[in-house]
Amino acid sequence: MRGFDHGNRGIGVRDHQLILPSVVCSTRVSSRIAKEIGAITFAHQHGCGFIGNDVGRITDYFAALANHPNVSSTLVVGLGCETIQGNELADKLLAKNKSTNYLVTQESGGVQGTVDSGVAAAKALQAYYQPTPVLLPRLHLGIDLSNDDLKVDEIVAALTSVGVDITVAASQKNSGLNFSDLMESGVHVILSFPDGNQPASGFPLIPTINVASNSPLHLALSDDFDLSADATNEEIMEKIYSVINGELTTVESLGAGEIIAGREVRSV
Repeated sequence: MRGFDHGNRGIGVRDHQLILPSVVCSTRVSSRIAKEIGAITFAHQHGCGFIGNDVGRITDYFAALANHPNVSSTLVVGLGCETIQGNELADKLLAKNKSTNYLVTQESGGVQGTVDSGVAAAKALQAYYQPTPVLLPRLHLGIDLSNDDLKVDEIVAALTSVGVDITVAASQKNSGLNFSDLMESGVHVILSFPDGNQPASGFPLIPTINVASNSPLHLALSDDFDLSADATNEEIMEKIYSVINGELTTVESLGAGEIIAGREVRSV
């Protein structure tokens, strides 16, 4: 199984540079930077107007994203007046990984200035922090079990028997929330069994293999799934190992996926 040595982050199965918007206001700028250099980013509604425990909770969540084993380097893009200050987040990340940089839109000449500076900074990180290709010593697989009608004991037993570490997230009917729990556990790949009323989805940093059910929605959207409801354990395991070795999942090839961070307090 191939892997990429990302230093303190660990060995991952993907080599992603993360453009991390520390606040909702910087997601568009982050998207422009990521598109220009082929990096990963995401849109979100976090970083400003937070109160209580959510301030620390989302800060820790962003730090977990930046420190994920599938990440090679991180560029934090802030606005400058948000609750979660990007410079403080960057300092936290730098304490663990030097492959981090930070930009403030309000200090970088506005949108275009930040995009130009961001592209240059991201390219510098890419040039300096080249991953070392290695063999993945052990796979950490996450299972999203949003469909509580399914039993996955057999596939868990089969994978465990060949030395795969497994974390199951089944506390949410929403796959996106389960994905976030699995990300914070540091899984390399996600095997998702979404609820029959949910479409296939993914997580930007983590290749996500979607297994359909026989629900009308999943049958109508069958092309968005990697495996059908009647896939055997052998077919599931074969797909997992193909994805580890570089094959893109369907949602990866479509550029789909979302990030949902759980919050305690609904605030503006």
